[in-house]
Amino acid sequence: MSDRLSVAEALAKAEQIELMLGAIEGTAPEAVAAMGGRDALARRSEMTCLGPVPRLDADKWERMSLEYEARREHGSVNRGH
Repeated sequence: MSDRLSVAEALAKAEQIELMLGAIEGTAPEAVAAMGGRDALARRSEMTCLGPVPRLDADKWERMSLEYEARREHGSVNRGH
């Protein structure tokens, strides 16, 4: 069963999706590119209360995690400091 969203709710949901995909792409851009880009990432994602969460196998999650850690280690990812 699907509820109808108001325009404001639909825009808020679209913004939530955009922010989450941007955050994922920002932390592991090479892994996202290897998956086929942001649109491919969106197609692999399932909506949760946090926004879209990619359905990935352990190898892809590990690749994304390693890329994030490497970027963080070298100062490419701002951790709020």
